[in-house]
Amino acid sequence: MLATRWLALLGLSLAACHAAPPAVTVRVMSFNVLQGGGDASDVGFPAEDFGGDRRDALAAVIHAARADVVGVQEDDPGGGLLGALGEGWERAGNVYARHPLELLERAGPLTVCRVRLPSERSIVVVNVHWRPSPYGPFLVQDDLRAGRGLDAPGYVEELLRRADKSAGARGYDETLAALAAPIAPGEVVVLTGDLNEPSHLDWTARYAHAGADRWVDNPTPRALRLAVPWLGSRRLAGAGLRDAWREVHPDEVLAPGNTWTPPYPPGTPGRRPPGDQVRDRIDVVLVAGPARVLAARVVGEEEGEAGGAPRGLWPSDHRAVLVEVALTAAPHTGGD
Repeated sequence: MLATRWLALLGLSLAACHAAPPAVTVRVMSFNVLQGGGDASDVGFPAEDFGGDRRDALAAVIHAARADVVGVQEDDPGGGLLGALGEGWERAGNVYARHPLELLERAGPLTVCRVRLPSERSIVVVNVHWRPSPYGPFLVQDDLRAGRGLDAPGYVEELLRRADKSAGARGYDETLAALAAPIAPGEVVVLTGDLNEPSHLDWTARYAHAGADRWVDNPTPRALRLAVPWLGSRRLAGAGLRDAWREVHPDEVLAPGNTWTPPYPPGTPGRRPPGDQVRDRIDVVLVAGPARVLAARVVGEEEGEAGGAPRGLWPSDHRAVLVEVALTAAPHTGGD
């Protein structure tokens, strides 16, 4: 059922382009699995399309990617996904790994845990799922429909105020507070997450001039291209986190890295019309501390970003992000 080309592609090593990788590397995935991987008929993902259990399809993606650690958003509240992953996998909060895990903090979907790697090495993984609204690009779409001038003085500042998710549960402040303790001593920290917000590294002046229209089927005279210094990604960068995708693929025009959303057929229940969606990169892996990003790729349906193509058998409404990281400093055991 899942014998499609994306499985074969995922079987290729991310490290193939690196002739002599360091001794301690880790492959980290961020993956929003949609409603815990269960039956999601209400949004066009019935379990029967995946042999009765979509979690098996999700586990197949993770295995094919050879991920060592996976930060999961919209996680399975039971043990279904862990069971589908099989022997050798552990779970702490919403983080799964093929290495020992130690839960450090849990608050709703926010999970902080230590992953103990070979050679007495470890990393701290912070998995987050920021709240979905207000979603800035939808606000811009509404303004374009209303004929608002996006170039008017103060427009971007107003947009940032309307889209701000600093306070409250599943917001910037909560994440930054959780990051402070492991970042301060210089540990390797990896953040996985569905931020439900674009990155300031993507919505640049260069992209606004030369990038593709982010609106899949734009009914207005103006393309959805605007330079916006989105606040959440800037605050994470200010805390010392580096965007793994942009380290490997620095050209935001040629390599947008869109993770939201894979195409789906018109009339899919519970969904905006596919032409009304925004092409965006809201799923991320970020890195802080003495580590080097070796490779990064977006993992998704066979058709990739071919607009309007059926979603096929890709088992989520988000693409995943897979990053390979090399630890470059002396071992840190976590100070037990």
